[in-house]
Amino acid sequence: MKIGQIVNQINDIISTLVKEGLSDHQTFPSQKTSGEQTLITIGDSPDLSVSLRDLPYHEVYHALRSSVSYHIRMLDGGLIQFLYTFEKGSLAKHRLALFPSPILEIFDSDPELYMKDELFADIVGKHSVKFPVRFDFSADPKDHKDPDHPRSHLTLGQYKGCRIPVQAPLTPYRFIQFVLRNFYNSVYFSCDFDKRAIDYKFSDSITEGERNLSFISFT
Repeated sequence: MKIGQIVNQINDIISTLVKEGLSDHQTFPSQKTSGEQTLITIGDSPDLSVSLRDLPYHEVYHALRSSVSYHIRMLDGGLIQFLYTFEKGSLAKHRLALFPSPILEIFDSDPELYMKDELFADIVGKHSVKFPVRFDFSADPKDHKDPDHPRSHLTLGQYKGCRIPVQAPLTPYRFIQFVLRNFYNSVYFSCDFDKRAIDYKFSDSITEGERNLSFISFT
């Protein structure tokens, strides 16, 4: 996978979600190159460090939203990020994240707007719990400890010890497929990223030690 392919995928995802009426606001990706390193980031590169700080989730969410630190803001307020780092043309890191809105601001005053729209069928249930979802990858050997800190892993809810091994780094298509299928299932098929997710992929990074744990596999 090349840098241009990743940028094109993010642009295609944004265009598709806008066309389907699922994106409330969007920021197209930008590239920042320094020496042999290229970052694929968000617009003018806002400060994203707040997402990793030890803060209450609602503070993290509102800081990211107010600084427009996202590529896509879904209609329900969910924020989606696609962040990649390439070194010498090869993938060095990625952070792909979904930050659901901790509250549905309009719901309390006008719940019928949500209840009549199938998009929100999955997110207004009484048992829905909002938590961030993040896929991280690092090719740096210093960041890898087999099997406790996999090169590619999934973190749920900002739990420090939650690093579920993932078979390989994720492309933007694979990540948005995961997000839509699991958190916006009622509109998953209307976007139809399945074929695109299968056609593009990174090489496996998982170890045998990590395969002996519960892990996520993308075939």
